[in-house]
Amino acid sequence: MNIDKLNSLSFFKEQDLEFAFDGLTKVLNREMITSYLSYLIQNKQVFTVCLCDIDNFKSVNDNYGHMLGDEILQIMASNIEQTVGDKGVVGRYGGDEFMIILEGITEYNDVWEVCHKMNVSAGKLKYEKAEELNVTLTTGISRYPIDGQTYEELIGKADRALYRGKMKGRNCFIIYLAAKHSNILIEPNKEKLYSSMEMISRIFNILTAGDLKKNIKSAIQYLSSYLMIDHICIQSLTKICVDQVHALSVVKEFDFIDNPLIHREMNSSGIFILNARKALMQTGSTELHAVLKSQQIYSFLAVKIEFNGCQYGLLRADSTNIKAWQSAEIDLFVVAAKLISVLLDKANITLDELYKED
Repeated sequence: MNIDKLNSLSFFKEQDLEFAFDGLTKVLNREMITSYLSYLIQNKQVFTVCLCDIDNFKSVNDNYGHMLGDEILQIMASNIEQTVGDKGVVGRYGGDEFMIILEGITEYNDVWEVCHKMNVSAGKLKYEKAEELNVTLTTGISRYPIDGQTYEELIGKADRALYRGKMKGRNCFIIYLAAKHSNILIEPNKEKLYSSMEMISRIFNILTAGDLKKNIKSAIQYLSSYLMIDHICIQSLTKICVDQVHALSVVKEFDFIDNPLIHREMNSSGIFILNARKALMQTGSTELHAVLKSQQIYSFLAVKIEFNGCQYGLLRADSTNIKAWQSAEIDLFVVAAKLISVLLDKANITLDELYKED
């Protein structure tokens, strides 16, 4: 923590900073950063508060252990502080959550610039003990006095924005806007949003309205946009027929993967779920592990497109960072894959024939 920066701010000139810092990450501790926020409100000084959460941090601890988890917290805290620089102050708000306060900054474009820089920088970090990891951040943002007059109002709205970011698929930042986010309710069970019949109904409507080829492309785009997964594609038995790479993906090109390599890992329902690539080494699936590693794919989901004994191909999703696939996400992909297989059967056409001009 830059002591000179703190000493330049009126609040910290009056504080005993000896016990102001988090022991692990060396940024301000929760008591000090929240006291600073309250001070700014009491003195009616404009500011922005950012609640910044490390995505899927529990999965990091579960798959790599708490020692690496602690190292990631330290590296991420240092990186956030360096990226924010003189524009703000960083504190550890909770286990894997940081609070950033940008005193005197509330203009939308100025806030956007700081948070965008922070997200890009975080996505480029490398970890010596797990070089394949791509750890990302999701951030919710509110501004004083635009979004609230009290601590509770500001934190509540930043929490709503953070929740929206998580539901969009993580690795993003959301600046609270009343017109867009005032009706967001934080569900006790966050999977409810994903598993809603509205999403499944939307996929059904997209796939069944008009030209099948165009509809499949629209469905892939919809899934990519809403779930913010790095890469979603439909591959036949011989090639990728249609795909969508998310704009925030660190990898821009993904290749066809031989179906038999994936089929070996599928359960009896034709589904393969992989939260962490290293699990393939433990099961002896070294060939598939090598293929995924070559494409920087860390987490993977595939569902067979199959109907009446006819195999058309796969609906496939690739993530370049740790991702614990949620049950409702899996349900949505299963519905999409099964519906596509039924429509192909009804049209009496294979994926290769449908995309033969491509």
